[in-house]
Amino acid sequence: MKTFITGASGYLGQKLAWKLAESGEHVQVLIRNKNIAVHLMHPNIKIFYGDILDLKSVKEALADCEVIFHVAALARVWSKNPEDFFTVNVDGTKNLIQAAKEANVKKFILTSSTGTIGPSLKKPNDENTSRWSSFNNDYELSKYLAEEEVQKEVSNGFPGLIVNPSRIFGPGLESPSSGINRLIAGYLKNRIAIMPTNHRALGNYGYIDDIVEGHIKARDKGEIGQKYILGGENKSLGELFKTIQKLSPQRGIILKFPIWPLKYWSSFELFLGDKFGRTPKITPDFVKRINQDAAFSSEKAIQNLGYKVTPFEEAIEITIQFLWHKRST
Repeated sequence: MKTFITGASGYLGQKLAWKLAESGEHVQVLIRNKNIAVHLMHPNIKIFYGDILDLKSVKEALADCEVIFHVAALARVWSKNPEDFFTVNVDGTKNLIQAAKEANVKKFILTSSTGTIGPSLKKPNDENTSRWSSFNNDYELSKYLAEEEVQKEVSNGFPGLIVNPSRIFGPGLESPSSGINRLIAGYLKNRIAIMPTNHRALGNYGYIDDIVEGHIKARDKGEIGQKYILGGENKSLGELFKTIQKLSPQRGIILKFPIWPLKYWSSFELFLGDKFGRTPKITPDFVKRINQDAAFSSEKAIQNLGYKVTPFEEAIEITIQFLWHKRST
Protein backbone atom coordinates (compact mmCIF):
# COMPACT_ATOMS: atom_id res chain seq x y z
CA MET A 1 0.00 0.00 0.00
CA LYS A 2 1.26 3.47 -0.90
CA THR A 3 0.52 6.44 1.32
CA PHE A 4 0.61 10.13 0.45
CA ILE A 5 1.50 12.70 3.13
CA THR A 6 1.27 16.47 2.93
CA GLY A 7 3.24 18.53 5.42
CA ALA A 8 5.99 15.91 5.62
CA SER A 9 8.61 18.63 6.01
CA GLY A 10 7.02 19.69 9.30
CA TYR A 11 7.19 18.59 12.90
CA LEU A 12 4.39 16.02 12.85
CA GLY A 13 4.41 15.07 9.16
CA GLN A 14 8.10 14.21 9.09
CA LYS A 15 7.72 11.87 12.07
CA LEU A 16 4.72 10.21 10.46
CA ALA A 17 6.53 9.71 7.15
CA TRP A 18 9.52 8.11 8.87
CA LYS A 19 7.35 5.90 11.06
CA LEU A 20 5.56 4.47 8.03
CA ALA A 21 8.75 4.16 5.97
CA GLU A 22 10.59 2.38 8.80
CA SER A 23 7.75 -0.14 9.03
CA GLY A 24 8.28 -1.03 5.36
CA GLU A 25 5.49 1.04 3.80
CA HIS A 26 5.98 3.12 0.66
CA VAL A 27 5.37 6.81 1.22
CA GLN A 28 5.03 9.69 -1.21
CA VAL A 29 5.41 13.22 0.10
CA LEU A 30 4.90 16.70 -1.30
CA ILE A 31 7.19 19.45 0.00
CA ARG A 32 8.05 22.98 -1.11
CA ASN A 33 11.51 23.48 0.35
CA LYS A 34 14.25 21.34 -1.16
CA ASN A 35 16.50 22.10 1.80
CA ILE A 36 14.14 20.11 4.03
CA ALA A 37 14.51 17.00 1.87
CA VAL A 38 17.52 15.92 3.93
CA HIS A 39 15.13 15.04 6.78
CA LEU A 40 13.16 12.69 4.51
CA MET A 41 15.97 10.67 2.95
CA HIS A 42 14.75 7.11 3.24
CA PRO A 43 14.55 4.38 0.57
CA ASN A 44 10.80 4.02 1.17
CA ILE A 45 10.06 7.75 0.86
CA LYS A 46 9.58 9.29 -2.58
CA ILE A 47 9.80 13.08 -2.60
CA PHE A 48 7.80 15.35 -4.87
CA TYR A 49 8.27 19.11 -4.95
CA GLY A 50 5.28 21.40 -5.14
CA ASP A 51 2.54 23.13 -3.20
CA ILE A 52 -0.86 21.95 -1.97
CA LEU A 53 -2.32 25.06 -3.62
CA ASP A 54 -1.16 23.74 -6.99
CA LEU A 55 -3.64 21.03 -7.95
CA LYS A 56 -1.41 19.65 -10.70
CA SER A 57 1.52 18.98 -8.35
CA VAL A 58 -0.86 17.43 -5.81
CA LYS A 59 -2.25 15.01 -8.39
CA GLU A 60 1.23 13.99 -9.50
CA ALA A 61 2.44 13.41 -5.96
CA LEU A 62 -0.47 11.21 -4.86
CA ALA A 63 -0.58 9.03 -7.98
CA ASP A 64 -1.16 5.35 -7.13
CA CYS A 65 -1.67 6.09 -3.41
CA GLU A 66 -4.57 4.52 -1.52
CA VAL A 67 -4.41 6.68 1.61
CA ILE A 68 -3.87 10.39 2.20
CA PHE A 69 -2.70 11.97 5.43
CA HIS A 70 -3.34 15.68 4.99
CA VAL A 71 -1.07 17.12 7.68
CA ALA A 72 0.06 20.31 5.94
CA ALA A 73 -1.24 23.56 7.43
CA LEU A 74 -0.25 27.07 8.30
CA ALA A 75 0.08 26.14 11.98
CA ARG A 76 0.75 29.33 13.89
CA VAL A 77 -1.32 31.99 15.61
CA TRP A 78 -0.17 35.01 13.56
CA SER A 79 0.51 35.90 9.96
CA LYS A 80 1.11 39.34 8.48
CA ASN A 81 -1.64 38.48 5.99
CA PRO A 82 -4.48 36.75 7.91
CA GLU A 83 -5.96 35.49 4.64
CA ASP A 84 -3.00 33.11 4.38
CA PHE A 85 -4.64 30.89 6.99
CA PHE A 86 -7.76 30.42 4.86
CA THR A 87 -5.84 30.08 1.61
CA VAL A 88 -3.55 27.36 2.93
CA ASN A 89 -5.78 25.58 5.43
CA VAL A 90 -9.14 25.75 3.63
CA ASP A 91 -8.35 26.09 -0.08
CA GLY A 92 -5.47 23.64 0.29
CA THR A 93 -7.83 21.09 1.85
CA LYS A 94 -10.30 21.59 -1.00
CA ASN A 95 -7.51 20.83 -3.48
CA LEU A 96 -6.56 17.66 -1.63
CA ILE A 97 -10.18 16.50 -1.50
CA GLN A 98 -10.65 17.07 -5.21
CA ALA A 99 -7.45 15.20 -6.08
CA ALA A 100 -8.35 12.38 -3.67
CA LYS A 101 -11.78 11.95 -5.26
CA GLU A 102 -10.27 11.74 -8.74
CA ALA A 103 -7.70 9.22 -7.53
CA ASN A 104 -10.36 7.12 -5.73
CA VAL A 105 -8.36 6.93 -2.50
CA LYS A 106 -9.66 4.54 0.16
CA LYS A 107 -9.12 6.83 3.13
CA PHE A 108 -8.45 10.53 3.68
CA ILE A 109 -7.28 11.58 7.14
CA LEU A 110 -7.33 15.31 7.91
CA THR A 111 -5.08 16.46 10.74
CA SER A 112 -6.96 19.20 12.52
CA SER A 113 -6.63 20.50 16.10
CA THR A 114 -8.45 20.44 19.42
CA GLY A 115 -8.46 24.22 18.96
CA THR A 116 -11.46 23.79 16.66
CA ILE A 117 -13.46 22.36 19.59
CA GLY A 118 -12.52 25.24 21.84
CA PRO A 119 -12.02 25.78 25.57
CA SER A 120 -13.55 23.44 28.13
CA LEU A 121 -15.88 24.16 31.02
CA LYS A 122 -16.53 21.80 33.95
CA LYS A 123 -15.34 18.60 32.30
CA PRO A 124 -12.95 17.65 29.48
CA ASN A 125 -14.23 18.22 25.95
CA ASP A 126 -14.81 15.26 23.68
CA GLU A 127 -15.63 14.91 19.98
CA ASN A 128 -19.30 15.74 20.59
CA THR A 129 -18.74 18.89 22.64
CA SER A 130 -20.38 21.93 21.07
CA ARG A 131 -18.19 24.98 20.84
CA TRP A 132 -19.45 27.63 23.26
CA SER A 133 -16.93 30.43 22.65
CA SER A 134 -15.70 32.48 19.72
CA PHE A 135 -12.56 31.39 17.91
CA ASN A 136 -9.35 32.67 19.44
CA ASN A 137 -7.55 33.19 16.14
CA ASP A 138 -7.71 32.70 12.38
CA TYR A 139 -5.78 29.45 12.61
CA GLU A 140 -8.50 27.80 14.70
CA LEU A 141 -11.26 29.17 12.48
CA SER A 142 -9.54 28.07 9.27
CA LYS A 143 -9.01 24.55 10.61
CA TYR A 144 -12.67 24.40 11.64
CA LEU A 145 -13.66 25.37 8.09
CA ALA A 146 -11.31 22.71 6.71
CA GLU A 147 -13.09 20.13 8.89
CA GLU A 148 -16.39 21.35 7.46
CA GLU A 149 -15.12 20.73 3.93
CA VAL A 150 -14.26 17.12 4.79
CA GLN A 151 -17.58 16.49 6.55
CA LYS A 152 -19.50 17.99 3.64
CA GLU A 153 -17.83 15.58 1.24
CA VAL A 154 -18.31 12.63 3.61
CA SER A 155 -22.07 13.14 3.30
CA ASN A 156 -21.57 12.54 -0.44
CA GLY A 157 -19.64 9.31 0.05
CA PHE A 158 -16.11 10.65 0.46
CA PRO A 159 -13.91 8.39 2.68
CA GLY A 160 -12.76 11.13 5.03
CA LEU A 161 -12.18 11.29 8.76
CA ILE A 162 -10.56 13.77 11.13
CA VAL A 163 -8.00 13.55 13.92
CA ASN A 164 -7.64 16.38 16.45
CA PRO A 165 -4.25 16.48 18.19
CA SER A 166 -3.93 18.54 21.36
CA ARG A 167 -0.85 20.57 22.38
CA ILE A 168 1.93 18.54 20.79
CA PHE A 169 5.38 18.15 22.29
CA GLY A 170 8.27 15.74 22.08
CA PRO A 171 11.45 15.09 20.09
CA GLY A 172 11.40 16.29 16.49
CA LEU A 173 12.06 19.16 14.13
CA GLU A 174 11.81 22.74 15.35
CA SER A 175 8.38 24.13 14.57
CA PRO A 176 6.03 27.01 15.45
CA SER A 177 3.42 24.34 16.21
CA SER A 178 5.21 23.11 19.35
CA GLY A 179 5.14 25.87 21.92
CA ILE A 180 5.84 23.37 24.70
CA ASN A 181 9.17 22.42 23.12
CA ARG A 182 10.09 26.10 22.85
CA LEU A 183 9.13 26.64 26.50
CA ILE A 184 11.35 23.74 27.61
CA ALA A 185 14.23 24.83 25.37
CA GLY A 186 14.02 28.37 26.74
CA TYR A 187 14.10 27.10 30.31
CA LEU A 188 17.13 24.90 29.58
CA LYS A 189 18.93 27.84 28.02
CA ASN A 190 18.07 30.56 30.52
CA ARG A 191 17.28 28.51 33.66
CA ILE A 192 14.25 30.71 34.19
CA ALA A 193 10.59 30.58 33.17
CA ILE A 194 7.77 33.09 33.57
CA MET A 195 4.48 31.59 34.70
CA PRO A 196 1.20 33.52 34.93
CA THR A 197 -0.12 33.92 38.46
CA ASN A 198 -3.32 32.29 37.20
CA HIS A 199 -1.55 28.98 36.68
CA ARG A 200 -4.50 26.68 37.36
CA ALA A 201 -5.82 26.75 33.78
CA LEU A 202 -5.88 23.23 32.36
CA GLY A 203 -4.37 22.12 29.08
CA ASN A 204 -4.08 18.77 27.32
CA TYR A 205 -0.56 17.78 26.36
CA GLY A 206 -0.08 15.15 23.66
CA TYR A 207 3.22 13.34 23.15
CA ILE A 208 4.22 13.37 19.49
CA ASP A 209 4.98 9.64 19.23
CA ASP A 210 1.51 8.84 20.60
CA ILE A 211 -0.08 11.21 18.10
CA VAL A 212 1.86 9.74 15.17
CA GLU A 213 0.74 6.26 16.20
CA GLY A 214 -2.80 7.62 16.57
CA HIS A 215 -2.77 8.76 12.94
CA ILE A 216 -1.83 5.28 11.79
CA LYS A 217 -4.49 3.68 13.99
CA ALA A 218 -7.06 6.12 12.59
CA ARG A 219 -6.14 4.94 9.12
CA ASP A 220 -6.38 1.28 10.08
CA LYS A 221 -9.38 1.32 12.42
CA GLY A 222 -11.06 4.71 12.13
CA GLU A 223 -14.60 5.02 10.83
CA ILE A 224 -15.42 7.25 7.90
CA GLY A 225 -16.96 10.54 8.98
CA GLN A 226 -15.71 10.29 12.57
CA LYS A 227 -13.46 12.59 14.61
CA TYR A 228 -10.86 11.36 17.06
CA ILE A 229 -9.10 13.48 19.69
CA LEU A 230 -5.44 12.47 19.96
CA GLY A 231 -4.10 13.92 23.18
CA GLY A 232 -2.50 13.12 26.49
CA GLU A 233 -3.03 14.00 30.12
CA ASN A 234 -4.79 17.15 31.32
CA LYS A 235 -2.44 19.25 33.43
CA SER A 236 -2.52 22.77 34.82
CA LEU A 237 0.07 25.34 33.76
CA GLY A 238 1.51 25.10 37.25
CA GLU A 239 1.91 21.33 36.96
CA LEU A 240 3.55 21.72 33.55
CA PHE A 241 6.09 24.27 34.79
CA LYS A 242 6.87 22.36 37.97
CA THR A 243 7.39 19.11 36.04
CA ILE A 244 9.82 20.82 33.68
CA GLN A 245 11.65 22.32 36.67
CA LYS A 246 11.81 18.98 38.49
CA LEU A 247 13.09 16.95 35.54
CA SER A 248 15.57 19.45 34.09
CA PRO A 249 19.28 18.54 34.36
CA GLN A 250 20.11 21.89 35.97
CA ARG A 251 18.46 24.00 38.62
CA GLY A 252 16.29 26.89 37.52
CA ILE A 253 13.60 29.19 38.83
CA ILE A 254 10.00 29.94 37.93
CA LEU A 255 8.77 33.51 38.27
CA LYS A 256 5.07 34.18 38.73
CA PHE A 257 3.87 37.10 36.65
CA PRO A 258 0.49 38.91 36.69
CA ILE A 259 -1.55 38.51 33.53
CA TRP A 260 -2.12 42.22 32.87
CA PRO A 261 1.52 43.02 31.87
CA LEU A 262 1.35 40.09 29.45
CA LYS A 263 -1.72 41.65 27.85
CA TYR A 264 0.09 44.95 27.30
CA TRP A 265 3.24 43.22 26.09
CA SER A 266 1.29 41.03 23.65
CA SER A 267 -0.56 44.05 22.24
CA PHE A 268 2.75 45.84 21.69
CA GLU A 269 4.24 42.75 20.03
CA LEU A 270 1.22 42.51 17.76
CA PHE A 271 1.57 46.18 16.83
CA LEU A 272 5.22 45.61 15.88
CA GLY A 273 4.26 42.54 13.86
CA ASP A 274 1.55 44.34 11.92
CA LYS A 275 3.77 47.39 11.42
CA PHE A 276 7.08 45.75 10.54
CA GLY A 277 6.21 42.14 9.65
CA ARG A 278 8.13 40.71 12.60
CA THR A 279 6.62 37.59 14.13
CA PRO A 280 5.34 38.50 17.63
CA LYS A 281 6.95 36.70 20.56
CA ILE A 282 3.53 36.65 22.23
CA THR A 283 0.04 37.56 21.00
CA PRO A 284 -3.19 38.66 22.71
CA ASP A 285 -4.77 35.42 21.49
CA PHE A 286 -2.12 33.43 23.33
CA VAL A 287 -2.68 35.40 26.55
CA LYS A 288 -6.41 34.76 26.24
CA ARG A 289 -5.89 31.03 25.73
CA ILE A 290 -3.61 30.51 28.72
CA ASN A 291 -6.42 31.90 30.90
CA GLN A 292 -8.91 29.33 29.58
CA ASP A 293 -9.27 25.66 30.47
CA ALA A 294 -8.58 23.41 27.49
CA ALA A 295 -9.06 19.92 28.90
CA PHE A 296 -9.82 17.08 26.47
CA SER A 297 -10.61 13.40 26.55
CA SER A 298 -9.01 10.88 24.17
CA GLU A 299 -11.29 8.11 25.43
CA LYS A 300 -12.97 7.60 22.06
CA ALA A 301 -9.62 7.03 20.36
CA ILE A 302 -8.49 4.78 23.22
CA GLN A 303 -11.62 2.63 23.03
CA ASN A 304 -12.15 2.56 19.25
CA LEU A 305 -8.62 2.79 17.87
CA GLY A 306 -6.46 1.33 20.61
CA TYR A 307 -4.78 4.71 21.11
CA LYS A 308 -2.27 4.79 23.96
CA VAL A 309 -1.08 7.71 26.08
CA THR A 310 2.50 7.91 27.34
CA PRO A 311 2.54 9.08 30.99
CA PHE A 312 3.03 12.86 31.17
CA GLU A 313 6.20 12.89 33.27
CA GLU A 314 7.82 10.20 31.15
CA ALA A 315 7.07 12.12 27.96
CA ILE A 316 8.34 15.41 29.41
CA GLU A 317 11.55 13.74 30.58
CA ILE A 318 12.22 12.26 27.13
CA THR A 319 11.61 15.68 25.58
CA ILE A 320 13.95 17.41 28.03
CA GLN A 321 16.70 14.88 27.34
CA PHE A 322 16.28 15.36 23.59
CA LEU A 323 16.39 19.15 23.78
CA TRP A 324 19.27 19.13 26.28
CA HIS A 325 21.34 16.88 24.02
CA LYS A 326 20.46 19.02 21.01
CA ARG A 327 21.54 22.15 22.88
CA SER A 328 24.83 20.53 23.80
CA THR A 329 25.75 19.40 20.27
